[in-house]
Amino acid sequence: MDAPTSASARIRIRIHGLDHRLVDQSAGEIAAQAARTDARVNGPLPLPSRVEVARAAGQDEIRAHHRLVEVIGANAQTIQVMQRLNLPAGIDITIVQPDEPVVPDPAAAPAKRNRRHDNRVAAVQFLCAWESQRHADLVTALFDFLHGREQGREYFAFAEELIHGVIRDVTLIDEVVTKYATNWAFGRIARVDLAILRLAVFELMRRTDIPPIVSINEAVDIAKEFSTEESRRFVNGILDSYMSELGRDPRKAEGG
Repeated sequence: MDAPTSASARIRIRIHGLDHRLVDQSAGEIAAQAARTDARVNGPLPLPSRVEVARAAGQDEIRAHHRLVEVIGANAQTIQVMQRLNLPAGIDITIVQPDEPVVPDPAAAPAKRNRRHDNRVAAVQFLCAWESQRHADLVTALFDFLHGREQGREYFAFAEELIHGVIRDVTLIDEVVTKYATNWAFGRIARVDLAILRLAVFELMRRTDIPPIVSINEAVDIAKEFSTEESRRFVNGILDSYMSELGRDPRKAEGG
């Protein structure tokens, strides 16, 4: 791969494998290595998982897990680092440069968008990256994360509200997750699952304008899309337990 010529050049690195922990570990290492070359890093961001082996009797389905690391201001040193990566067995990467727009299939039916769902997905993706990097400059990190999206930044105003709220209250939120993650050490929670839980606990804790059942159902749906069947059950169990403690009517909002 040749080095990018523009100071703002972006390359995208897609990481995928069957073991979500190895995928997260590899994606985190790639992001850290790229950051050491004085480039800005957006990610690792979770992408939807894909079923590789369908569910069989008595067994869960097998999914491939995908992460994206976007490197901004990539230089010759960045490319050299990417070429020398030593990845664990079972982990594959695809490096895309330059970033070419995806041309929609004109024969495909237009996708139906749910703005709130899109915003929650975006918040989960950013919170995964934040957990890896703990961005000191949140303004720049959010700009890099939302820049160039098809819908425009204003579309993701709700996501930004959620992101700021979770980061502000993360200590309290993590206490809730730890309390209800019975027989499961906090450090063993998959990064995607932790981001989903943090987002949903924040909504249950602070966003009384949203019915609890909406927050929980959205979290379970995102876990199903981005993680595993086990994660979906894990997330649902923790959030149901926390909702019971709050004593709120699960189907009613209580005001903004």
